[in-house]
Amino acid sequence: MKNYKYLMLFSILVLVLTSCKSSFTEADRNKLKGLQEEILEDTFIFKADAALPFNSQAVNNAINDILIRNGNSASRINLSGDNYTLKIGEEMAVFNLPFYGERRTGGGYNDDNSFDFTGEIKNLSNSIVSDSNYISYQFDVRNDTESLNIELKIFSRETAHLIINSSHRSYMKYDGHLTVESKQ
Repeated sequence: MKNYKYLMLFSILVLVLTSCKSSFTEADRNKLKGLQEEILEDTFIFKADAALPFNSQAVNNAINDILIRNGNSASRINLSGDNYTLKIGEEMAVFNLPFYGERRTGGGYNDDNSFDFTGEIKNLSNSIVSDSNYISYQFDVRNDTESLNIELKIFSRETAHLIINSSHRSYMKYDGHLTVESKQ
């Protein structure tokens, strides 16, 4: 009876471990390759649906007091319908994204706290990350005061995550989707 218990336990363990295999198929990989080729050849636009700022607890408490009334929170702010975008062309990136976070250095005397500028793309790389099933599209860009490290994780046209690491601000993440403008 004791051997039977060990055999059952071993069988369940093998079943669990083999069922944890990734469901990323060759067809999924081919879809990502096709999308990767499209975004390299054409201009594409990331449209933000939500902002996910990274703030200290003090800032989160203050923001939650303001945002909770409209259904948002300090950790997820709905941007649907506001037309916030990042347009990426061959050599330029056009930012039109809000910023909800903390500045690490002075921001000057203007009221514009958003990412709203056009910058030249440097150090571009993109690759398919097979174990996580997405395209990693990375580049660096500078505006007049800060440098940004950008990573766009593209799972499909309908699902993409934009991560911005700034030299002067706290980390920002956006959830959204892509549209591709073909050159015709």
